[in-house]
Amino acid sequence: MAPRQRSKSRQGWPANLYPNRDGFKYRHPVTKKETWMGTDQARAFAAAKKLNALLIPTDDLVARVIMSNETIADAIAVFRRDDVPARKWAPKTAEVYESVIRRIEGKLGLLPVADVTVKVCATFIREVTDSDRARQQFRLVLGWILACAVEEGWIDLNPALATRRFQHERKRARLTLDMYKAVWAQAAPWLRNAMDLSLLTLLRREDVVTLRFADVRDGHLWVVPSKTEGSTNVRLQIAVAGQLDEIVVRCRDDVASPYLIHRLPERAKPSDRRSKDRIHHTQVLPEQLSRAFAKARDAAGVVGDSPPTFHEIRSLGGALLRDAGWTTERIQALMGHGHASMTEHYLGGHDAPWTEIHI
Repeated sequence: MAPRQRSKSRQGWPANLYPNRDGFKYRHPVTKKETWMGTDQARAFAAAKKLNALLIPTDDLVARVIMSNETIADAIAVFRRDDVPARKWAPKTAEVYESVIRRIEGKLGLLPVADVTVKVCATFIREVTDSDRARQQFRLVLGWILACAVEEGWIDLNPALATRRFQHERKRARLTLDMYKAVWAQAAPWLRNAMDLSLLTLLRREDVVTLRFADVRDGHLWVVPSKTEGSTNVRLQIAVAGQLDEIVVRCRDDVASPYLIHRLPERAKPSDRRSKDRIHHTQVLPEQLSRAFAKARDAAGVVGDSPPTFHEIRSLGGALLRDAGWTTERIQALMGHGHASMTEHYLGGHDAPWTEIHI
């Protein structure tokens, strides 16, 4: 069906532009939605021509050939192939990001990258979850994926970078020294050792439970933090003296184990998958450490909407060192952080004075 001819008064006007209230309006050629274009004729004409070039469907065979048909799924494939290996994520981190990538692929995978606008990205990020923290994570990963599309020449700009940054407040309560002492009093001996090791060395739970007696040599504790291995190449050589030496001695109990943190296992059920994850029968798994801490915490009456977890011991230990006179740079080195801002985040929320300690 041929389009209706314009009246003589509008000969030479761009298609889809119409007079409206002493000015002009533009009618979307596909959705038919009308938009006020102001009263300046020259600007309205120029805008209408540009919009028509972008929005009017074309049957141009040449345009069909040269138009990019790559999709978000194609960009994800490039990201997985070229970017992910170089990031050298730890297994847990890789699992989290892969889950995010799969969600993006399931929702946007078939969409051509050329059709991905800021609005498409913003709508997806806002609707994919109710958590601002998770939204920021989806925004980050989507930006990485679309950066690959830019680098491949499929699009000129990364629309994800123009979306809103979501700020989220830390909901988990900080662990105070009084809380720590209360939990410690309710903890089993092996858990007390783990807590004290994390407090003094600022090691994560995954590193605490993998420490071996063989790592203590030449007067030092030699540690390669699992989260930084292969990425920031952090290597820690912590002097074993004072309180740390006392803890190491305390770990040498009457249980024969290669691990500093160990316990005799309870009778395992045949269907218990955790036994398959152990190298040694006395080994404590990270999730077991977290559960034991939570149990002792609850027994100590440290409760709330988001009570502190074992991970908060790192934050408390960092604050104790800061108040003992350590600089942020020294604490950052011990924590294995690549950026001082992350260390400051860990130290935030500990404004009360602390008891001085020495390592």
